[in-house]
Amino acid sequence: MKTSHVTRKIASSLSMAAGLLLLGVILLTVADVVSRNVLSASILGTVEISTLLLVTIAFLGLASAEIDGRHVAVNLIEEKLPFGSRKVLCAVRIILLLGLFVIVAWGLFNVLLSSIDRQETTNGILRLPTWPAKLVVFGSFSFYFVVALLSSIEELKSKQREQ
Repeated sequence: MKTSHVTRKIASSLSMAAGLLLLGVILLTVADVVSRNVLSASILGTVEISTLLLVTIAFLGLASAEIDGRHVAVNLIEEKLPFGSRKVLCAVRIILLLGLFVIVAWGLFNVLLSSIDRQETTNGILRLPTWPAKLVVFGSFSFYFVVALLSSIEELKSKQREQ
C-alpha cells in the first residue's frame, strides 16, 4: 500500500509507543515478582497499571500492521472471482469500512466522554482514571480505520488503472 510519509511516521510512532509501554509492563511485572519473593509483598497497583497499559498497547499497533500488511487476510474467494467482481467487492469493502468506522468511532467517543464526565476510575487500590486509556483506544482505532480506508481506496484505484 502506498501511504504518505506522515501516515507512516504516525503509525511508526504509535508502534514505538506500544513497544515502550510493553517494556514498561515487563519491567513492572518483573519488579512485582521480585518484590513478592524478596519482600513478601506485591507492588500496589501492579494489576491496575498493567491492565490499562495492555489495553492501550493492543490498539496502538493496529495502523502500523495495516500499513505493513501484517494483518491476517484470506483471499480464497476473491482470487477466484473475475476482475470486475473484485472491483465491486473492493467498493463494498470501502462502504462497509466507512460505516463500521462511523459506528465504532461514535461508540468509542461516547464511552470516552462518559468516562470523563463520570470521572471513571479503575476498581483497584490506586483508583486510576480510565479516560487516558480510552482516549488512546479511540485515537488509535480511528487512525487504524482511516489507514484501512485509504488502503482500500488505493486498492480500488489500482484496480481501475489495471483495466
